[in-house]
Amino acid sequence: MAACRVLTRLGLVAGFGHVSARLPNGNLVITPRKALGLVQVEELVQLAPDGTPVSSGRPPLEAAMHVAVYQRRPDVQAICRTHSKFVNAFGLAGRPIEVVHGFGCELRGRVDIYPDALLVSDARRGQAVAEQLGSAHALVLRGNGCLVVGESVGESCVKAIFLEESAELQYLAQLLGPVSPLDPAVVAERLQSDLPHEPIRAWEFYRARYGGREPLS
Repeated sequence: MAACRVLTRLGLVAGFGHVSARLPNGNLVITPRKALGLVQVEELVQLAPDGTPVSSGRPPLEAAMHVAVYQRRPDVQAICRTHSKFVNAFGLAGRPIEVVHGFGCELRGRVDIYPDALLVSDARRGQAVAEQLGSAHALVLRGNGCLVVGESVGESCVKAIFLEESAELQYLAQLLGPVSPLDPAVVAERLQSDLPHEPIRAWEFYRARYGGREPLS
């Protein structure tokens, strides 16, 4: 629930967006078809690994995308689906978001654009998104925000924030001239210098400032 409040209060979502996580029993828990800032914990929906609801409530229309990513990526434990301004601008322009600053290194490399602007509301489109995501940590959905994956809800939330920050910085820097993304070797070294503490430290701040005191999960 803390991620719902953080993403809402930072303006990465408004009426639309969703958060999900993999449970220890293999099922998924996902926010319902409701603005994240209004979701109550008792409204969370449980899905079987194949996407079949195993609790009451209405899952979001794009639950198929979450299901497909979890099926393809056993390393992914949580997904944040947001609609932030600068990320959307890059999606509309069809321009990938590069790693241009230190915190952007948490995304591990450039974030590509999924070209279909329609809602990812069925298994076929969900599989297409998961396939293009591949081993990456985020994917921009053209005209439809983005999804960001992580090893926890807190990590995926922080990386969604860093992705929007990267997009804004890249946009502003391009007003001054050409922008060179960070070299992959620099990205790798930066990750080794403070990983995994950097996203945890950021989550501690965002959770305390905007999301309440729930533990990182």
